[in-house]
Amino acid sequence: MADSSINSFMSAFDGGSRPNLYSVTMNCPVGPLPQLQFLCKSATLPSSILGEVAVPYLGRIAKYPGDRQFEDWTIDILNDQNMSLRNVMEYWNELFNTYSGNTTPIPNPRAGFGSATVAQLSRNYQVVKYYQFFDIWPENVAAVQLGYDQNDQVSDFQCTFKYSYFVSSSSPFQTNVAMVPGAGLGGTGGLGGAAAAAIGGLASGAGLGGLGSGGGFGAGNNNKTSVGFGISTAGGNSFGFGFSG
Repeated sequence: MADSSINSFMSAFDGGSRPNLYSVTMNCPVGPLPQLQFLCKSATLPSSILGEVAVPYLGRIAKYPGDRQFEDWTIDILNDQNMSLRNVMEYWNELFNTYSGNTTPIPNPRAGFGSATVAQLSRNYQVVKYYQFFDIWPENVAAVQLGYDQNDQVSDFQCTFKYSYFVSSSSPFQTNVAMVPGAGLGGTGGLGGAAAAAIGGLASGAGLGGLGSGGGFGAGNNNKTSVGFGISTAGGNSFGFGFSG
């Protein structure tokens, strides 16, 4: 018989994860997005989906796991008065196909890809879990609703992204070189070291993650610039990842 005592439940339940405690950061090829962590109104932690391979045998269906599927990722962004974040998202979107010219200034679309990180925070504002998206680009910069009756509101818009894959901080199978454990002061969000790896092995550098969810820049080989991002989890572990290009 299940224990129905409220005291037993409260002893077992730690208060839970809060959906309004999160952080979103993004590396965009057309410009910095420093306000995104403040103006990202909503986001999602991505789903983890496997396809299905159905194999018939003697009138029954044996179901086996198939290929991994990655769904689109959508965030909701508040507009500042200058609509600076919307301008960057529209510019990024137009980079792949201009509005009037039906052309692109980049010969290889991958040169316009970016990356993004969404993190769940604890009630002490420490990262307890994060997902990092690779080869991300904005498929749809949605409309902004205007109206005379929209009083006491701040306008916002959604942006839907395509990406190649994501990795999770809790995955034991991480192989991406852009995410490596960093040295830090456990539980304080100290310096999260970031080894920065260039796409295609063109250059490598060393990035230095900032305090907590901060970031930093460092000098890499061949005069390349590396970007580091350091985080600290509630369990006292520090991580860092970075890029060089």
